[in-house]
Amino acid sequence: MKRIPRRLADAIGIILTILAFAGFFLIAWFDFPFIEASAGQAVFVIVCVAAALTQILLRFSYSVHELGHLIFGLCAGLRVGQVRVGWLCFGEKGVKFAVGKKQAGETQFALKRANGAHARLFSAALGGPLSGLAVGAVLLVLWFLLPPHPAMLFFALLSPFVLAEGIFEILPAELSAGKTDGLVLSELAARAGETEIAVRVMQAQCLSAEGGIDNVGRELLFDVPVVREDCPAFWELLRLQEQFLRADGDELGAERIAERLRTLEEEFGEEE
Repeated sequence: MKRIPRRLADAIGIILTILAFAGFFLIAWFDFPFIEASAGQAVFVIVCVAAALTQILLRFSYSVHELGHLIFGLCAGLRVGQVRVGWLCFGEKGVKFAVGKKQAGETQFALKRANGAHARLFSAALGGPLSGLAVGAVLLVLWFLLPPHPAMLFFALLSPFVLAEGIFEILPAELSAGKTDGLVLSELAARAGETEIAVRVMQAQCLSAEGGIDNVGRELLFDVPVVREDCPAFWELLRLQEQFLRADGDELGAERIAERLRTLEEEFGEEE
C-alpha cells in the first residue's frame, strides 16, 4: 500500500474531525425532541455535555482504539508492556501520567516467542482501527434501531469520533506523532522499513533472553532494510549488533558499531 504524503494525511484528519463533530451535532439535533419529551431538556443537555467531555478529556475514541490493540495482541500471544491513552499510562509499574507525549495513544508489546512475529504483530496492529470501525458502526446501528433513550444517545454521540479514528488509522501515513496503523500494517506485510527493524529487534531480544546473544542468528541482525539513522529501533539494532560481534570475537567490528552509535547519539541526541 502506497504511503500517503503527510500534508494529505493531515488534511484528511482535519476533514474527518469536522465530519465527526458534524455527526455529533446531527445526532443530537435528531434526538432532541424525543429526549426532551421523555426525560426533559436538562437531561438532554447533561447527556450532550457528558459525551463531549468524555471524548475531549477521557479520549474515548482513543481508548476504544487502544483496547482493540490490547485484545488482538493478547489473542495473538503477545506480552503487553504498556498502554497509554492521552496522559495516562498503564503498565507493570501501575498507572502514571505521560507528560509531553505527542501520540494520542500507544500500546507496546513484547514477543513471547520469536516464531510468527510478523503475523502476531500484524494482528495486534489491525486490532486498533478494526475495533474503531466495528464499535462505531455497532453504536450507530443500535442508535438507529432502538427507541430514543439518554443512555443510547450518549454512546451514539461518541460513535462519529470512534469511526473517524478507525478510518484515519487505517490510512498508510507517517505523521509528526508517528506512523499510523495502516503504515505499520503495510510495512509488516512487505517486511520493510522501520517496522521491520523493530520486529528484528524484538525477535533478537526474545531469542537472547532464551539463550543469550549466541542464540541470535547473524542474518536476523545484519540482513536488514536500510532506514533513517535517527530511528530508535535502528539504534537498538546497533546495540544488539555490537553485543553479537563481541560474543563472536570480532572486537574490531564491534568497536566500529559502537563508534557509529556514539556518533549518532552526538548528532541526534540520546534517546529518551
